[in-house]
Amino acid sequence: MQRACKTYTAILDDALRAKLLCWAQGFDEAIWLDSNQYDQRHTSFQAILAVDAFTAIKTDSFEAFKKLHEYQQQSRDWLFGYLSYDLKNDTEELSSNNFDGLQFPELFFFQPKRMFVFSENKVELRYLNLISDEMEQDWQEILDCPVTGLPAAEGSSVRIRLRTTKDQYFNKIAEMLQHIERGDIYEANFCQEFYSEDTRIDPVKTFLHLNEISKPPFASFLRMHDLFAISASPERYLKRKGTKVISQPIKGTAKRLSDPSEDRKMVRSLEKDPKERSENIMITDLVRNDLSRFAIKGSVEVEEL
Repeated sequence: MQRACKTYTAILDDALRAKLLCWAQGFDEAIWLDSNQYDQRHTSFQAILAVDAFTAIKTDSFEAFKKLHEYQQQSRDWLFGYLSYDLKNDTEELSSNNFDGLQFPELFFFQPKRMFVFSENKVELRYLNLISDEMEQDWQEILDCPVTGLPAAEGSSVRIRLRTTKDQYFNKIAEMLQHIERGDIYEANFCQEFYSEDTRIDPVKTFLHLNEISKPPFASFLRMHDLFAISASPERYLKRKGTKVISQPIKGTAKRLSDPSEDRKMVRSLEKDPKERSENIMITDLVRNDLSRFAIKGSVEVEEL
């Protein structure tokens, strides 16, 4: 699919970030990916905004990757979206029947009509040719958006609840320990859901506030009609560049301290903590094992631990 390109000088600061996201709410599909100028290896862009689906795919886990491959072959263009956890049921002999109160499709990708690709001091607009004459007008609309400063998050009226009770939690832990002792499995990642109902928040304001206080290398905002997902992740799941696949998982956390000297001590303490170190090595070994299932034999290596 051919795209027209136009470049403007632009410094991505908090004000422009807010303008872009507010403008993007005029479309049913929007995704914002932001590295927050994080100094990291393997980076490609500072940030990307993609909006306004020309085509899209939504599906459950049944033959999901086959459908995605067919869609990719048809579009031959940039695609943005997500792969959900239950796609495991398409690649392994697994099933699950957990309560789903969100009703997100298990796989969603879209081909945007409009894209904004940010580098250090410029932005490149990449529009489908059929709307290429709208680039200048759109960019001016973004610059004229009436956003002053970084919006604050909504009030503290959100009541967070647990999907799993305390007794259920300990019962499940005991069950998993039995599986480990029997040798059925050697490790488990036990997750629980925290949720809130009958609550109203502003997704854009909430995301901007979350991004302001965390500045993660992998921030993301997704809108899919009336469904929203926001994330402030420190981890890269997968990146493919040519024949190389890169994963950057993280385990082990500690609070930040305002005093630089005490903060550095906290870093050293985190590095030496046997429990945190063990978790970090465990996830590294797990990802190395997963990559080895499809990588060329002997080619998986840990560049950074």
